[in-house]
Amino acid sequence: MSPPDVVGIASMAETGVPLDAAGEPLGPWLRWHEREAAAAAEALAGRLGREQLIAATGVRPSAKVPLAKLAWLREHRPSVWAAMARWSGAADLACLQLTGRLATDHTLAGRTMAYRLPAEGEGLAGAFDPDLLAEVGLRPSQLPAVVAPGEVAGVVSDPAFVACGLRAGTPVVVAGHDHQVGAYACGVRSPGDVADSVGTAEAVMTVVGGHPSPVEAGRAGMSVVLTVEGRHRAVLAGSASAGATIAWWLKHEARGDDPLEGGPAPDGPPALGGPPVLGGVRGRRDAVVEASDSGGDPFGAVVELGEEPTGVIVLPYLAGRQTPVPDPEARLRVVGRRPEHGSVLLGKALLEGLSLHARWMLAEQLRLAAEPVAPTVFLFGGPVAANPAWVRIKARVLPRGLRMVAEPETVAAGAALLALARAGFGDVPALPSEVVPGGGATYDAMFERFVGVAVGR
Repeated sequence: MSPPDVVGIASMAETGVPLDAAGEPLGPWLRWHEREAAAAAEALAGRLGREQLIAATGVRPSAKVPLAKLAWLREHRPSVWAAMARWSGAADLACLQLTGRLATDHTLAGRTMAYRLPAEGEGLAGAFDPDLLAEVGLRPSQLPAVVAPGEVAGVVSDPAFVACGLRAGTPVVVAGHDHQVGAYACGVRSPGDVADSVGTAEAVMTVVGGHPSPVEAGRAGMSVVLTVEGRHRAVLAGSASAGATIAWWLKHEARGDDPLEGGPAPDGPPALGGPPVLGGVRGRRDAVVEASDSGGDPFGAVVELGEEPTGVIVLPYLAGRQTPVPDPEARLRVVGRRPEHGSVLLGKALLEGLSLHARWMLAEQLRLAAEPVAPTVFLFGGPVAANPAWVRIKARVLPRGLRMVAEPETVAAGAALLALARAGFGDVPALPSEVVPGGGATYDAMFERFVGVAVGR
């Protein structure tokens, strides 16, 4: 096999690590989902103004943003802080190892809360913001260089990588944030395009032609970002109710307690390691789990139930809801379950709940973007690719169906396509996708019920 002509790197956005003067990590990754920096984020919001921060960066203050993690690191790990020469994101560190240059992409920088959104008519900033970094005692030179969308970050120079088969001098591109890179791969590049990225969490991104208010998006638990090409803004919503919820459902036996129908959420968040509350089946393994254990399609039996909605509302929130109406106390609830409802029907209701929540995120994005027409959604990600029943239900729940991108490594393919484009290999096509018919009004009434139950109407 011949060596690649160019290398592209994409990664999750907020995960990073402090580096010493030699560029070596000073400990493990500080991961995006870890909560230790929550108090630091609140302190920054109190000092600088929550809405002022959102307006400036497009990002909501939270435990996952690197600016808050850096503030936490300074206070709680003083020895690491004293030894830290620079801070690196995941993709940035790969770039440093390949090229000797610590560099990033604007879509990754834009998730740090230390990089400003350009004002209307302005170009992208070429560096992290000195005033925001000064709040945690850092300078822009201590963070990665922000490479312009049309440029490469460097070339392969490390002898170890050359020994592994890369050519010295091969261009290296930091493609960007995984969600935006995957969206680019699908062809979601122009206003009105929508990507639905499903992994452990789910992200829905709508590209817009105007300048939606970051503050309004922040109130809905969303962010305003730029596409990887830097040409358009987009509204990005993230939900933990996705693959992690499916994994949780498949892993555990049904508890047997009746869910609290129409009442308050169960006491305490059901953690990923805890028992589900969807059950009602005592003394046996759930049929869905048995199918998964035997190597079959764990939700295959759902298809036999037909195309009509179950009528059972599942709010799929294991531990809070980030968007569209943020509620950290939201918990998984089942409304409308009857004694005769077995595990297969409840499994379908769970897939409906996840899909209805995705529709809710999309509807709020279209409102924020003032887009009057519901667009076709490009869907990608391993959990849905492995779950045909989920794809079919999601297509029927969304107003105009969807297009499924079958490529299992959509983000990696997007990084390669962006690398080709930025290294001067010309325009690159989108990955192929297949229309999954659906849409229509089948789930309109159930969607209204879902939202009403979620917000307590």
